[in-house]
Amino acid sequence: MSTDIGVVILSAALPLLGVLIGSGSTILVQRSSARESRLRAEAERRQAQRAEIKSAIDSYLKVAQHLQTQLYSREHGAEVPDIPVIVEQIWLAHAQVDIICLEGLRTPLTEHALALNEVARHQDQYPDWWGHVLPRKLALHDAIRKELRWQNDEAFIEPRLSLLRDQVLSERNHSAEQSQSGTREPSLEQPHPGPEQPGP
Repeated sequence: MSTDIGVVILSAALPLLGVLIGSGSTILVQRSSARESRLRAEAERRQAQRAEIKSAIDSYLKVAQHLQTQLYSREHGAEVPDIPVIVEQIWLAHAQVDIICLEGLRTPLTEHALALNEVARHQDQYPDWWGHVLPRKLALHDAIRKELRWQNDEAFIEPRLSLLRDQVLSERNHSAEQSQSGTREPSLEQPHPGPEQPGP
């Protein structure tokens, strides 16, 4: 008799046990799916934010390079009346990066923009304007690498030839200063800080 009762209880309990197991599995699957969705959404958000920062930095670098080219032309006698307009474009591009970048990029970015502003607006005070801008440019490039982790990013890599050229210019300027005495005279052979060349 007791055996029959046990069979009846077991028969009634097994479906309930199956329901509990099924419900538990469903809950686990739902939690796992929700977690994956959250992780995917966060990754997409970070990617979109990073793409926005990259675009803003790219715009700033293009304007800065254009201004450098115009400053070089002015140094060698060309009339460049639109330099003040380009300086205003520098500050607009600076603001677009500044409001979305991390703290580590803000100071080098602002120092670079200030250096370009000073040499553009006060030509007489900076006969060696490139020597004034170059250290800020190198510091900015370093901060951008940290911001974007370019070493793992093939889509937006800093032109290697640009950095190499900047280092060569710095060494040449340093050598020229050591070999000359008194005020440095402008030279037509000064390296051209013109448009960036694409990296290999």
